[in-house]
Amino acid sequence: MLAFSEHRRSPPVLNQIRPGMGASRSAVRRLEERSEEVGIKMTDLRRILFHGILEAGPRATAVEIWKTLGRILEHGHAPSQGSIQRNLNLFVERAILRRDVTPDRLWRYSVAPEPRAALAITFVEAGTGRKIPCNAPEVATLLRRVAAKHGLAVQGAAITVTSSVGMS
Repeated sequence: MLAFSEHRRSPPVLNQIRPGMGASRSAVRRLEERSEEVGIKMTDLRRILFHGILEAGPRATAVEIWKTLGRILEHGHAPSQGSIQRNLNLFVERAILRRDVTPDRLWRYSVAPEPRAALAITFVEAGTGRKIPCNAPEVATLLRRVAAKHGLAVQGAAITVTSSVGMS
């Protein structure tokens, strides 16, 4: 006989959030965008978790977030505490969330402030050394994603380019 049930609970999905509950779509969407920028793949579980984090409010513990998810999900099937903790750790590691430790050793989570510093990207012309500032947000997003895959954060970048004049 198996020690565990063969039935696995299906993961929560957005349409299981009770009407009138859950965070604003724009706040959740902004967290999704920030996550994607740092290389975190968006899943239904992570989207639901963002609703729980925002509903629980700043400085909520993982258990408070779990209980909030249990209240806002229609069938009351919140994700496991282990799944929640693994994702909270990932969000802290990638600076989406901030974790504060209280004197009584409780971990409290809040949405981390968005980085204010613009990424400085400069094109350097190979032949002349002339520096041309690059203000393209899509280049900054690409560099952040590539760096995040390697566990790094981009602070600035210089890209060597050549003149396209006379090239075929």
